[in-house]
Parts: sequence; structure tokens; C-alpha cells
Amino acid sequence: MDPEIADRPSDPALEAGLPVQARMAASLARSLDGTDWAEGTLFWSSIDGTRIARLETLDLTGHPREHPLPADIDALGDELRVAMATPERGSWLSMTLELTRDGAFTSRFNFDRRVYDNPATPFSPGALGAVPSDESYANDLLRHPRSARYALGWLAERPSAARPVSAPYDVLADAWGWPGVFASVELQASLALAQQDPAGPLTRDLAEGVGRRVLRAVVADVLEPHRLATLLRLHGEAVARRLLPAVDGADALDPDQPLLAAREESSAALLALEAGVYGIIGDLVRSRLAAA
Repeated sequence: MDPEIADRPSDPALEAGLPVQARMAASLARSLDGTDWAEGTLFWSSIDGTRIARLETLDLTGHPREHPLPADIDALGDELRVAMATPERGSWLSMTLELTRDGAFTSRFNFDRRVYDNPATPFSPGALGAVPSDESYANDLLRHPRSARYALGWLAERPSAARPVSAPYDVLADAWGWPGVFASVELQASLALAQQDPAGPLTRDLAEGVGRRVLRAVVADVLEPHRLATLLRLHGEAVARRLLPAVDGADALDPDQPLLAAREESSAALLALEAGVYGIIGDLVRSRLAAA
């Protein structure tokens, strides 16, 4: 197998994990023998005993299918987390391993974000119906400690989704998904503001720069790791409350397609959906920073 590793680590301690990734990819490929598959994706996480794992494939026609996990995957995942842990950054919280039938694979690691069990959205439970608790994350950090630079800021103080939202977006307070967006805005804004000089004023130019960083962080938190269904439903909730116009061609988009993959096609409908939803998030961010 010829591994094609994304974000190849330069630290020797991290490179020690590469053979384990190759063993994981080989085990997954063996488990798919006799099935019709062209591309496979493993999502795997284990936080203080809470495991979230799934193996999905696409056949040559793009049809998705779920498969049982090989018996050795959990042990290999645990081994990889230990092998890749460093005193500075700790270890990752979840990984995605993508492989193709010709033996190539890529790996991506999440070191900073909460782990969800629903591949489509962070706003609805998946098949397990459970995610790691804050206590589980805290216990995991005892096993894989990290420096203050890489601390999980959201673990120390989880924001409330009930924080008041400025008009006209208060009508989204009871809409599907949007309370989670509000919570992400509050979290990311709090983290960004904490990194600013407390003695310095938040000037207009500085606020614009902070706002852009917060917007990108919110999108990376609640939208980009998930399927297009999340963006579509958030947009639909805003349309239903007359905050955004309907988008022609939106119903032709595949809700099961990952958002990042859909972006590669650069459709006019997707661009309009993102512009509308991100416009609302941007307004929320500016309102939050103005109140700081």
C-alpha cells in the first residue's frame, strides 16, 4: 500500500504513527473484500471510553453504503492516538481516513473540535445518540495532556445557547440548528476576544479582523465538517422566517454530499446558500463584538 498522507507531520514523535495508519487502511481494505466499492471513509474517535466510529463506502456510481468495522480497528486507533501524542499538543480527538481501491489513503485529524456522532450535522444526534461529555474530555486530557497554547477553550466554559440574539435574528432562537450556531458564535467570539490585549480598545479595523476570524471559526465548527444537509436546513429555517429568499436550484443539491466536496463543483445555488447563511452568521458576530 502506497500511503498518501495529508498534513504529513514533521515531528518524529508524530511520524511514529504512520505505520499504524497504513495498518488501519490495510485492515479496512481487507474487510471490504468481496464488496462493490471504489472509495471508503473511516471516521473514528474514542474519548474516555466513548467510541464513535463508522465505515462508509461509495461504489463506482456514487451510491453510499455503511459497513461493519474490522475487529482490530479500535485497538489500532487507540495505538495511533498514543503514538501521535506530544507534550505540546496532546493527541487528536477524532480522525478521518479515506482510502481508494488502488491502495492509496489520506488521513485527517481533529485536535480541537468537539466530536459528534452524526456525520450530517452537529445539531441532531446520530445512530449512537450520545457524544463525549465534558467530563470525558477532561479525563482524556489527563491521559493526553497538552500545553496552555493548545488548551480546549470551549471545555473550560461552555457558552449558553440561550444568549439573547439581536433583532431580527431572535426569530431563529427556536429554529432547528440555529441555537447551536448562536452558541458557536458566542464561543468563538469569547475565545478571540480573550486573545486580544485586554488593555487595548477594540478599534473598528481590529474588530473587522477579529470578526473575520470568528466567522471562519464558526463555519469550520458547525458547517464544514458536515454534509450539505446542515447548510440546506439552516437556510430553509431562515427562509421560513422571511430572513432570506429562496434559492433557485437548491432542491437539486445532494444533501448527503459533504459541504467541502460540494464546494469543488462551485454551483450558483451553493454559492447563494452559503452567502445567505454566512451573512446571518456575520451579522451575529458583529453584534456580539459590538457588545464586547
